[in-house]
Amino acid sequence: MSRPLSLFAASLTLLSGCWKIQPPPLDAVSTFAVEVKGVYQVVGGKRGPLDVVTSCASRHGGQSKVPAAERGTPACHYVIPRGEIEIDFAAQALDPTGAKLTAFTEPLAYRVDPGDLSGDYTARWGQMTDGVLNGTVKTVHVFGEVRVWVLDAAPEPIWANGDLGGNVSALPVEPGPSTDGGHRSQVAGASPAIFFDDPTLQALQIPDGFDNRSSPLVGAFVTVGKNPENGGALLQTCTNDPRRDGKPSAMVVTGISPSGFFVSDVTACRLQEWTADATGAVQVRTPELPEKCLGALADGGTGPVEDAGVAGKCEVSEKACTASSQCPRYLPGTFGNMFIYNYSYPDGLSVGDLLFTISGSVQEFTSSTQMTFPGWTIAESVRTLPPDQWSKWLQYAPPREVTQRTCGMDDSSPPFLTDALCGHNKRNLKMESLEAGLVLLRGVRFPTVFDNCDFNADGTVDFFCEQKDTNGSWMWGTCNFTGVDPPNSIAERECNQECVIGYGKHHGDLCAEDATFTGFGQFPVELNLPGPAKYGLDESLPSRFTAVPLTAATVAHAGGYGPGVYVSLVCDVPVSWKAGDGTETPTATDAPLSAGEVVRYELGATESSLGLLGAQSGTCWVGYSAKAKINLTTKDAIPELAVKCNPQDADATRAKQCKNLQGATFDVVGHLMQVQPARPRWNVIPRDVDDVCCHPGKGLECPKPIKPCP
Repeated sequence: MSRPLSLFAASLTLLSGCWKIQPPPLDAVSTFAVEVKGVYQVVGGKRGPLDVVTSCASRHGGQSKVPAAERGTPACHYVIPRGEIEIDFAAQALDPTGAKLTAFTEPLAYRVDPGDLSGDYTARWGQMTDGVLNGTVKTVHVFGEVRVWVLDAAPEPIWANGDLGGNVSALPVEPGPSTDGGHRSQVAGASPAIFFDDPTLQALQIPDGFDNRSSPLVGAFVTVGKNPENGGALLQTCTNDPRRDGKPSAMVVTGISPSGFFVSDVTACRLQEWTADATGAVQVRTPELPEKCLGALADGGTGPVEDAGVAGKCEVSEKACTASSQCPRYLPGTFGNMFIYNYSYPDGLSVGDLLFTISGSVQEFTSSTQMTFPGWTIAESVRTLPPDQWSKWLQYAPPREVTQRTCGMDDSSPPFLTDALCGHNKRNLKMESLEAGLVLLRGVRFPTVFDNCDFNADGTVDFFCEQKDTNGSWMWGTCNFTGVDPPNSIAERECNQECVIGYGKHHGDLCAEDATFTGFGQFPVELNLPGPAKYGLDESLPSRFTAVPLTAATVAHAGGYGPGVYVSLVCDVPVSWKAGDGTETPTATDAPLSAGEVVRYELGATESSLGLLGAQSGTCWVGYSAKAKINLTTKDAIPELAVKCNPQDADATRAKQCKNLQGATFDVVGHLMQVQPARPRWNVIPRDVDDVCCHPGKGLECPKPIKPCP
């Protein structure tokens, strides 16, 4: 019995010698009470209250009459701002009992959630003195329920080129070690929620400035739309589109791919085009045409006031007008489209379905915005309806035509260097407004030559950029602006640019780079020719084509072009034509051109003019073409279409199909996606064979399985 007792005694001795761990002392400050004083936006150098949604503004008789106390409440949301806003607030330090703490003096950091801080460090922290701080935080990318946070922590850093950026001299002096050995308590406090509008697809896509390469909300996890059980619907807030203002968001599935689907918000607000940046610098030299001014016609209908002879209203903005020139200009798209990347086929979805919600993480892939790790809820599955109703919702998402104006070309001649690539300028928001939506290409031509520029067989080919030569003239060259390219990169780039642009060894060719076609399935097609729309041509840039009056049996000349210029020609009467140096005299035996027939021609080394002779009076139109290209991908939609072919193929059937393909022009509908490293940068992806139709060449047929255009 003595042994257990001795062990027990020893254990008591050991226990009596154990360390006693004391809990750390409580910080004097427990939290911060934060109160928002106002939300502002600086426009034209003037600071004013941020706008609220139009339903609230209308209820009070205008934006300026909305009471400050109601702004940002559940009944009166702020709009989702484009660009930076400023939020004034006050913060009070509180002790663990909730009482005001007046003995706290420290620099405090700011945060906004959801949102990103902007501005320099002076807008990222403030000095709390005797427990009180009055501050202003600058932020962007806010939506939904937003809170302003203050923290006893270091300010959020500004990173630049992998290092600390911004004016570091404006950073606070960090406090020294406290009695408990720490530096910062990490105590935080948040304001009550400030209510901003809920995000729409449009809000996710509109860039902050004139740069189409990224979404402002990259990395954010968002939910777009509302389920009925969550109360109400997501309503549009349209400042300049009265007909869509207050309408429920209607997100329609416009296409499905093996890895996801495309969706368009068909009630998204139509947006006025802005042409200058925040500094007033002009960024868009060729804006969209103004909307139509419509008035009452004598037959009881409505039409342009120029025909009606009476005052009317602008078609979209509904402003009073007496001429269309008085109406605003609107972008061709609404930014209301997105690709939803599901990593696999989205089972249970069909083209034309209507969705309640889409949720996921906003990401960029080759500068095309997409939503990843998505979830969605279906409002109506159209395939449960009779077949004649399968387009019930899809009919409200018609394709928008991509024209020379949409591509960002100037309405002038001759074309600028980059006009050869549709939408090449990263400041082009016309194209960005259509991204992931359905578009129409009219009258495009497929490539006739494929050239492999992947000389080292690594599966990639160097792309090219515009730059100036030693004389200050624009040219195509390297995209490496800081170093020297290795020889293979130079060779691949030069091969690629000669092929895609069509000069050097590919002068006059419609060429596609073969490694790009093999690896990605995309290839450049030549866009429509400039000329009158009534002949199926592109009249969006009137300065790119000229009307030439014809007098019966008298030669007319269209000249002043210069060698190598690529022209289009169409007439409303039969003519004979001939190229020359301005003294050419065509006769009835020269090249015949039927009325309405379109011909394309590249002027030779000694040619600068076209001579035109008709047996009757009429008009010809001669266009100055940039030979603009855009990319197309048909491998998934029409796998049996042999784009890469040989018209001299030993197989007679394949040779015939190739001649039909290369001799035709095509109208194409598809989804528009940006591929920033590609040349051209924009790619159109048809959904199936019905999205492509053909205008056969003279004496030819449409290539199988393409049907003739109606």
